[in-house]
Amino acid sequence: MTVVDVGCGQGGFTVALAKTVAKNGKVVSLDVSNEYQAEFTERLERYAVRDRVTFVQADAANLKGALSSGTADVVASYRLIEELKDCQDMPKVVGEMIRITRNGGRTCLVEMSTEAENKAEEVYIRLHRESGDCFFPKEQVVEVMKSRGLAEIRVDEVKSHIWLSPDLAKQDLSHAQVWFDSNVARKLGSLIETHGMKYPKFLIFSGYKHEESPN
Repeated sequence: MTVVDVGCGQGGFTVALAKTVAKNGKVVSLDVSNEYQAEFTERLERYAVRDRVTFVQADAANLKGALSSGTADVVASYRLIEELKDCQDMPKVVGEMIRITRNGGRTCLVEMSTEAENKAEEVYIRLHRESGDCFFPKEQVVEVMKSRGLAEIRVDEVKSHIWLSPDLAKQDLSHAQVWFDSNVARKLGSLIETHGMKYPKFLIFSGYKHEESPN
């Protein structure tokens, strides 16, 4: 099995995928930048999966020079479209993920919900929204997936149990996509001190590619 991780960053999701495909599978990890290569490589070695992972530097909005159509059995991403530099690239990114998925294969996106169930989740969502992250209604993501040729699309919700205490939330936790600086302290400091921060639930978008997408 071949799996592509689009927007791999420091490699946390890549490791999980590599463990899943096991020794006979392979993972191709893509990222627009190689700034996290040291952390990425160290993580692969720590979890003994480096031999089944290949890193490719490429822009997720245009992978035609990096990966051929129908390359992978599964193409997946973790919080990728949330962190796009240009939110208008979302349809292009989803379209490219589907293009490199083989016919009969599956495309999956894991994204953070913006529906908070408590104050700690509200603070975490505000932190990302006010930093310029891209959030889309789930109906919009589903519509793009349909328009690019996916079928049997579903959206599953997974509840998170990652809760950061006020003291932990005020540290610079880049690996947890949490950072605390003077700007955050000014806008959210009192809320963080009172509630901490908690990851909201995750939305898992997935669908099957039954025919060539109209990219």
